[in-house]
Amino acid sequence: MKKKRVDKQVNDSFGGVKLTQSDLVLSGSLCKIFNIPLFSRDVNQVINVLDSKLTSKTKKYWVATVNPEFVMATFAEASAAKRNERNDFFEVLKKTNINVMDGIGLIWAKELDNRSSNKFINGIKVGVEILQGKHRDQVASGADLMLNLGEIAAKRNLKIFFLGGFGNRAAKTASFFKKKFYLTKEQLAWSPGEPGIDNDQVLKEINGFGPDILFVAYGMKKQEFWIGNNLKNLDVGLVMGVGRSFDYYSGELKRAPKKWQKMGLEWLYSLIKEPKRIKRQLVLPKFVWKVLINK
Repeated sequence: MKKKRVDKQVNDSFGGVKLTQSDLVLSGSLCKIFNIPLFSRDVNQVINVLDSKLTSKTKKYWVATVNPEFVMATFAEASAAKRNERNDFFEVLKKTNINVMDGIGLIWAKELDNRSSNKFINGIKVGVEILQGKHRDQVASGADLMLNLGEIAAKRNLKIFFLGGFGNRAAKTASFFKKKFYLTKEQLAWSPGEPGIDNDQVLKEINGFGPDILFVAYGMKKQEFWIGNNLKNLDVGLVMGVGRSFDYYSGELKRAPKKWQKMGLEWLYSLIKEPKRIKRQLVLPKFVWKVLINK
């Protein structure tokens, strides 16, 4: 949980100066939660970094929106197959250009790590602060960043490709972006992707369009593995896995009200709306316990 010095180069910059992960740690821009590097500045700084990459036409800039489920997915289980998969996922999260904190649980863990003395007492204090709406500006959710990037695309006349989702949700999400940001049809393309469409055809469609921004909605882990396996063959600018965000913008699923989001309870709202998510949400108390005992 402690911040550590790391010398691996990353493709990031402030004011045009390329920084190493060591620089980011020393400047307070990078923290580590269970050895996963995370960009620890507020969401406005995240947007500034992404805007600068799009302005400079940086190629293959990989953004991962990490939440507690991502973190817990890196811990090994008993079977060798599961251990290998989890180790592979951990390695994927070290290959991205920037990991942003998509989940109030990670903010809670970071704030707790910055405080001394009793972790359990401070854990309650930070939790109360979060319920009061504090620290919310540090959350950079994939759903929100999609809108930020849509606004940038409109301002800079950039092209966006939407990949994945169920059924025609990629097409519906593209339609939503077209109307909201007054984008032209030449700026948008989409594909439901696998399993309905062969991956070679997916790559051909993406590269034929040449997007500045690629949103991949294959779901946690699958989308990260897909990006990691295919990035070398993609002609794209910024690429980001966005989980179930197409569900929101296609109109298939209502997002939590702003009040719930401010309190960090978007996960609870989703659980109430979709009780079948209980198995996935059980990872949250496990994450909290692991942070408290720091093992």
